[in-house]
Amino acid sequence: MKKWFLVILACLLGISNIGCAVLDVLDNMADNQKHAEKVSKELIRCINEKDVDGIEQLFNLYSQKEEKLREDIEDFLDYIDSEIVDYNINYRGEVGSWIEDGKWVEQEVQTNLENIITDTGTKYFIVFREYMIYKKDETKEGVCLLTLRDENNHVLFSIFYD
Repeated sequence: MKKWFLVILACLLGISNIGCAVLDVLDNMADNQKHAEKVSKELIRCINEKDVDGIEQLFNLYSQKEEKLREDIEDFLDYIDSEIVDYNINYRGEVGSWIEDGKWVEQEVQTNLENIITDTGTKYFIVFREYMIYKKDETKEGVCLLTLRDENNHVLFSIFYD
């Protein structure tokens, strides 16, 4: 009888720990989605205002050290013909992440800005990726990839430093 009690107790403790871990992951996903929406809105604002400094600040410190980043952002903005008047945020979630010893060591997420329409009727698609966590080099936390695609999903311009 004592054996069964201990087995049941051990199983309940194990399930309890798994439940806590699942809740942590779900909370993390919700936080990341809110962050992605905030970054998306800021990116659209910066694009509409041709704010090179604002877009540069969205990139991680690692990318900001690249001499060519500002020029790349200016080129990126040149591809967009006018003001963005409508878009949808599609948070894709994790595209490369892992946990060691119960803690996040790396977490890369992707957000797609879809059905982008400018006031001239041009349609675009923007993808950005960012490291939420990168323990090996925290200067890589933040946006690391920004890609502009046309309505046929062909890449027009991409900025990526890794």
